[in-house]
Amino acid sequence: MDLMNENSILATTNPMFLLGGGIAICILAFICVRKYRNTNDFAKSARLYFPLMAILDIIFIFLMGLDLILVAGLDICGFIALALISNYYFYH
Repeated sequence: MDLMNENSILATTNPMFLLGGGIAICILAFICVRKYRNTNDFAKSARLYFPLMAILDIIFIFLMGLDLILVAGLDICGFIALALISNYYFYH
């Protein structure tokens, strides 16, 4: 059984767009946490992250041509990065 064919989403997507999207979403997470680094409040960073993430998602979907499922995966990775970076600033 072939798990990956030439018509799958990952086979048709430019890997550089995925890499660029992952880097961009992690940079966005870093900027959101950095803005509220002295407050130790994760909720403020998350409230800033979600609207900016939506703007970045529009860019990913319409300009880079990424599928919605891949963009949702990038958003989850960005939120995890947001939590990890916030945790670092909480303890340092």
